[in-house]
Order: sequence, then structure tokens, then C-alpha cells
Amino acid sequence: MKSISIVTAAYNECPGIIQLANEWLTFFDQHTDISEGEIIICDDHSDLQQYESLCNAFIGNHRVTILRNEKNEGPGFSFQKAIYQAKYEWTLITDSDGQFPIDNLNQMLTALAKQDTDVVFTHRNRKYDNEFNRFGQKISNKLCNAIFNSELKDFSCAFKLVKTTLLQSLKLDARYMNYSLDHTGKLLNASAKAVDIQVNCRAAEARKRNISSEIKRAKNRFLYIAYLFFTQYLRKNRVIF
Repeated sequence: MKSISIVTAAYNECPGIIQLANEWLTFFDQHTDISEGEIIICDDHSDLQQYESLCNAFIGNHRVTILRNEKNEGPGFSFQKAIYQAKYEWTLITDSDGQFPIDNLNQMLTALAKQDTDVVFTHRNRKYDNEFNRFGQKISNKLCNAIFNSELKDFSCAFKLVKTTLLQSLKLDARYMNYSLDHTGKLLNASAKAVDIQVNCRAAEARKRNISSEIKRAKNRFLYIAYLFFTQYLRKNRVIF
């Protein structure tokens, strides 16, 4: 029997996040191998009406905790805040857009039953995004695996099941879009026992962003990868811990 905390970050995502959280609660109720479950949502200073709708949807439900940032801080900050509130043995990190069906947790629990591990990494059966972003993720995946001497199939996949004590011991530092790279890199540096399994994604339309937004995202991603490279270099040369 496993006890699981689900953590996510949300920004102006009602009513979608409410529907998603209810799916997760139903999954807990119906799963015979989950003894206890909770959901922690960190609202990244959404519109007040949306935040109040989220809170009102779960009034009196002790299994759902809603946190709120005093200002917009970014998803990395919000995930970190939610992670530190987790109280159960395992923490499932997942995005709030619903791309990862909760049924994928069955495969992750099966992986835990088959071998002793601290982390279940995942790789997506398909990435629903525009070609520019998919190309950028392929390149960043190769670079990050080279930096960490790893062979993960989807380094930037946010969907992970991690022992809570391990996750809460990490010093996370990505504030915005690089939180998934941050989580993966820090777990690899912790020399955690890990497995990597494939999960399914819900079909979705490719995200449409203007070219300046895409260039900014690409720049930030590769600046963060450069940061990972230099910190790993300094660590190997005993300059930093």
C-alpha cells in the first residue's frame, strides 16, 4: 500500500484544474493499492475570481490543499512551494494542464513493485506541441543527457513519482519554465535509484505562440542548460559541492 501526494502549479486554469483534481480524488478512492492520498495545488496568483472558484470547489475537503503566491512567481517557484507541503511517502509531480492522465500512475506503481527505486522518471509516448518546441526539446534532451552522463528518453518530462523525503531534500532553483529540467538534474545528482517508463499523453492541439515568445523560451532554456553544464563542471572539479 502506498500513500501519495500529488503536487501541481496552476495559473488561471479554472475550471480545468477543478475537474482534474476531482479525477485524481476519484482515482485515490478506487485504487486498492493506495492507502492515503492528497492533492496540493499552488496557485501562482491567478485572477482572484478563479482562485476563489478553486478554493470554493474544495471547501471542507481535507485531502485538497490550495496554496497561493502573493504575486506571480513562476511555475518552478510554485512547484517547490507545493513539494515542501507534501506529507505522504511518495510525491507525484504533474502539470496542471491534464496532459498526463492519472491512470499512468498504475504503470508507475507497477514499476515500484518490480524493483527497489527512489524515482520513477517517465517519457511521453508523444509530445503534443509545435514543431519548433519539439525540435528544441530533442536538442535539449541530448545536451542534458550528455551533461549528466545519463540516458533518459525525455529529460524535460515533468511527470515523476519520487520519494518525498528525497524530493524535499533537494535544493531546487529553476523559477520559471525550466522546472522539469531542474527536478530531473537534481535527482540525478542525488544518485537516486531510478527507473524510466513510458506514459501516455492526452491528445492536444499544438500550442500557438508568437515568434518572439518562442525565441525567448528557447533562449531561457539554453541559458539554463548552460548553467547546468557549468555547475556540473565545477562540481566535478571540486569547486562546489
